[in-house]
Amino acid sequence: MQKLTVQREEYSLALKALNYGAGALRRLGFQFGELGEASLLESARQATGLEDWGGEHFLEPMRIMLDDVQASGLTHLARISTRDIGVHCLATRLRLTDYVKRHPHVNQTPINRPVFILGFPRTGTTLLQNLLALDPERRALPFWEILNPVPFDDDPDRDMQLRVRAANSKLRIAYWVMPEMAEVHEIRADTLEECWPLLANGFTVIAWDMGSGWRSYGEWLLNHDMRSSYREYKQCLQVMAQRQPTADFVLKCPDHLWFVDSLVDVFPDAAVVWTHRDPVDSIASYCSLISLNWRLMYGQFDPLEIGRHIEDRFLSGIQRALAARDALGEDCFYDVDFVKLCEDPCAVLDGISSHFGISPIDPKAVEGYLATKRKDAKGKHKYSIERYGLDPDRIYGRYAEYIDRFQIPLRER
Repeated sequence: MQKLTVQREEYSLALKALNYGAGALRRLGFQFGELGEASLLESARQATGLEDWGGEHFLEPMRIMLDDVQASGLTHLARISTRDIGVHCLATRLRLTDYVKRHPHVNQTPINRPVFILGFPRTGTTLLQNLLALDPERRALPFWEILNPVPFDDDPDRDMQLRVRAANSKLRIAYWVMPEMAEVHEIRADTLEECWPLLANGFTVIAWDMGSGWRSYGEWLLNHDMRSSYREYKQCLQVMAQRQPTADFVLKCPDHLWFVDSLVDVFPDAAVVWTHRDPVDSIASYCSLISLNWRLMYGQFDPLEIGRHIEDRFLSGIQRALAARDALGEDCFYDVDFVKLCEDPCAVLDGISSHFGISPIDPKAVEGYLATKRKDAKGKHKYSIERYGLDPDRIYGRYAEYIDRFQIPLRER
């Protein structure tokens, strides 16, 4: 049997000891890891010195999420991590509101013909985004900028240094807790990453449900009107566009699949690229990735529970995206097969450029990028469908409409 990238299903001895120590300190009255609404709001105000939240519509999703979090049995370390995320999201919200108040022209900044890559995780979205970003007229978002979309300093060079430093600080902790991340999905301050953090200011992130098993929150979110969240997402892009106003955005995030209707409502000229892969491979690979976070959240993880949850959630994403696509029409969509992207990326890029009328990508730039990636390649991510209880026949049956519609190549059965 192959050696899996993610082998350990529970905390290491070091993390067990650290978690025990954190619990002992909490029992002695230390309040770190406090997840009450009032505590999070006050900490964000103290961290920024700001008071204006830009409205109260974020409170309901935050409360729904916190209710689910409180009932989910997080470890002491996970409570500290979740609190840090919550305070960070609230602080970013305060800073975004303040920035726009001080620079009201931001709201008039056009976001022209943004490209959104909507495939599920592990379907080639990272590769495709990096290739499309080779166009000098387009830009994607590195981790340091997505993590903190609002500038820290008016001087561009100093601001970038501060935000890169903040990103590296987060990553050092993440790699210490989850060392396998380097092979599953390596993140550096400068790597181009998913844009879901731009939805986190409103506490409307379906990835939190999948990555942590917060099902009640996820079910509520699927019935939530996401247009206000996407308007704030757009405002983040408008802020980031101030430093590079001539470049259009190329963005990627699987979360958008569940909310295509709201996305296109806010970005009516969006170019939507949907990447496709055998759903068995996509689900299994993603299960392996998020098992790292489930282990952090609960001290251990049940692979079968993760498999069931992701198989169901991915299916709901497909169903919702197909319904939105049928209502919106085909013009704003372009489909990319994972196998074809790997075999002939230039042909795929030419197809995207032709369909949407955007500038083509220089083949020499593509070859240069791919050569660099081959040279810098890390170990291959190894995962198992059996570990997560994934039955190909069952999945192919449940996903038959999707597979047939896009003629997705399947693994040998």
